[in-house]
Amino acid sequence: MRCDHNNHGFTFIEIISVLVILAIVGAVIIGKGVSPTPGLVANTNTLKAHLRYAQSMAMGKNSPDDIFGIRCDASDYWLFQGNDPDAGIIMLPDDNTFNTGGDNKLDLAAKGISIAAFTVFFDQKGIPYAAYTDTTSNTPLSADLTLAVTPAGAGSPTESVTVTQHTGFVP
Repeated sequence: MRCDHNNHGFTFIEIISVLVILAIVGAVIIGKGVSPTPGLVANTNTLKAHLRYAQSMAMGKNSPDDIFGIRCDASDYWLFQGNDPDAGIIMLPDDNTFNTGGDNKLDLAAKGISIAAFTVFFDQKGIPYAAYTDTTSNTPLSADLTLAVTPAGAGSPTESVTVTQHTGFVP
């Protein structure tokens, strides 16, 4: 007796194996397309560190009139001391992407990022302000300051940086 089996088709194990491989490949492709570039993440983390640095510099001073802040004009950003963001510019620590003007402003194009213009001041207690004249005349942030950091010349992906309204916390 001869047993001739015509096996046409795939086994259940073969089908499951192919589906698992396709799922892994699809997840990798989708993950690469949606996730921000490593440079964008690094530059966003640098901005967060600079905001924290400005806050810690203000908190380390004995006089309530010693305030620090960060200002961005959409092409550069910089650390400043005092209530005039365009005067008292101080070099940011551990960064070498300053613009060619020699004015200690960090060049956003050299970093490959884009940020909308903003100014934030920090007082001796680390509280953030939108404007600061003196200890009695200033404008606190009306809400959390959220900054969108995007690659230069592109709208997405976007990373965000938030300065918490009452505490100045930068998560």
